[in-house]
Amino acid sequence: MKKILLLLIFVFSLTLTNAQEKGYWVCFNVEVDADGAGDFVQSLDNFMNSDTAKQLPFVITLNEILFANEDTSITHQLCFLAQNADAMANWGSGPPPTPEGIILQMNFQKHVDVKQSILGSPLIFDPNGLGLDYFNIWQFGVKDAATYANAFVKFQKDSSKMMKNATFGLHEAIAGSSKGVTHYFAARASNLPEFLKIRENISTSKAAADFFSKTTPISEIIGVFGGRIIKRYNVN
Repeated sequence: MKKILLLLIFVFSLTLTNAQEKGYWVCFNVEVDADGAGDFVQSLDNFMNSDTAKQLPFVITLNEILFANEDTSITHQLCFLAQNADAMANWGSGPPPTPEGIILQMNFQKHVDVKQSILGSPLIFDPNGLGLDYFNIWQFGVKDAATYANAFVKFQKDSSKMMKNATFGLHEAIAGSSKGVTHYFAARASNLPEFLKIRENISTSKAAADFFSKTTPISEIIGVFGGRIIKRYNVN
């Protein structure tokens, strides 16, 4: 998987212009060697600021992983979001052979090890979350998706007054997810301290108790990780 897989996108950021359109995202979980991180990020910046990259039909983010368990060796995520299925038509063709694209590919192959590539889609998503830096992602195995989604919508509504500068999102895994993972619960906040304060308020609320009582019998937490967005591209 150590080839550059880029016709690019952003980790959970679909700005849907048409409510009838279903968005999609791809995230690459990668390990970037410390010595080459600066070269890789600089070449990504140079490519994404080129006229060619600005024509890509994706919003793209580079995320730094801050919290992960011993089974997770990833240091970053490179995520791409597409507004609809048509935007994925040329996915996998790689970066164009421009000077910026060639240098990016060289640095990617030299410094980046792809651990996982995941295709997914947002089921319930607040575009306002795209401007928030910190995220926590819970990986779930869900047995009854409809019941879980209904409980999620109610939880989101009931906890909305406690969610200043924060959002919740529910996403489905389509391909490439870890064993048993069917859905992702994404919590976003402006920064880590803000996330922790909001978590303290919500975790002891009736809204949370109701949500857990409805979803615990039909779901299992398989993993969780946290990080922050460090680069955003094509967001305008």
